[in-house]
Amino acid sequence: MIGEANAQRSTSNTQRPTSHVEPSLRVVFVGHVDHGKSTLIGRILYDTGSLPEGKIEQIKKACAAEGMEFEFAFLLDALLEEQKQNVTIDTTEIPFRTARRRYAIIDAPGHKEFLKNMITGASRADAAILVIGADEGVREQSRRHAYLLGMLGIRQVIVVVNKMDLINYSEKRFREIEQEYRKFLQELGLDARTFIPASAKEGENVARASMKMKWYCAAGVLEALDLLEPHKPDVDLPLRFCVQDVYRFDGRRIIAGRIETGT
Repeated sequence: MIGEANAQRSTSNTQRPTSHVEPSLRVVFVGHVDHGKSTLIGRILYDTGSLPEGKIEQIKKACAAEGMEFEFAFLLDALLEEQKQNVTIDTTEIPFRTARRRYAIIDAPGHKEFLKNMITGASRADAAILVIGADEGVREQSRRHAYLLGMLGIRQVIVVVNKMDLINYSEKRFREIEQEYRKFLQELGLDARTFIPASAKEGENVARASMKMKWYCAAGVLEALDLLEPHKPDVDLPLRFCVQDVYRFDGRRIIAGRIETGT
């Protein structure tokens, strides 16, 4: 009887499914200030149903009370403010998911003064979305951020030419920006996976294909993200651990960072 019970217990244990947590693909959003990174992130969170229940209604009411027009960038601002009340951090990761996988958005400041924070965030990313405003085109931080992505070894780059609504969805203007910036990226040894004309404000080419830019037939932002692959560390190489920061907790030092190679 004991042998039978042990056999049954062993069979039960082997049949029990093991839990598997799918790793998130970390994506850093970079680009020149006011080119629409926060608006694009807010739109992605909204379109993927990743916002806390009632959050968008709360923001809309707050905007109405202040006599302001609602903007998707306010969603990101609200989430960041909530996180800052709980923990002090230099960069913030915001989760969302598509039908394919989980993601973690790393929001990096566009201001020149916060370049250190941008580097900190990008160092933990598997891929990058580089946002360029269609109305202003390629600017100083557009170039500087691309240069830093190359230095950090991030090779999966998607370029989103945002604010296409401000230039009447002009294909000609989009192609000019694409040609100029692609040439610059190639000089850095970067090959952008795709250039996407989009309007985060209007939701064009983010989660759905744009009816106002029928001349563009390739992937939208979310579809392009789903084509990327998570970073796979080289476990057979010597251990290389990039230190991001050192925190003190209960008299202990906690070193935070990312293992690039080794185990």
